[in-house]
Amino acid sequence: MATWRDELIEAVKSKAERESEELARHKKRVAEALAAAESAVSQGAESLKFAHERLQDKGQPVALSQEPDKHRLALGEFSLALELLRESAIVRVTFGDGKPREFDFAKDRHIAPADVEEYIGRRALELVRAAQKAAPW
Repeated sequence: MATWRDELIEAVKSKAERESEELARHKKRVAEALAAAESAVSQGAESLKFAHERLQDKGQPVALSQEPDKHRLALGEFSLALELLRESAIVRVTFGDGKPREFDFAKDRHIAPADVEEYIGRRALELVRAAQKAAPW
């Protein structure tokens, strides 16, 4: 329990001091969340790799590009991208030209890497179904 002295010390802080403390807390949250975000990107990349292998087995013109924090699966005119924004511990998933879905690991501590993997897997399934509908094989 805070004493009146602690409360007074807190009450007299300047706006700059408060913002500085909040920035330090945010940096700490991001650093802690980055491990989970990296794991999510790793699992998501494995999902994209699995979809790529299955499509290659069927002789489809599929492309998989992998960079350290960016992964992209493309099948014809359809694509699925996965990206890690390290400065904010956000995992961004973009399906086609749509609005990206963001998983903010620093803000939402209840998100698990498996949630991201499941989301990417479902979007990969949508990608395959849309591509097969557009040009059946």
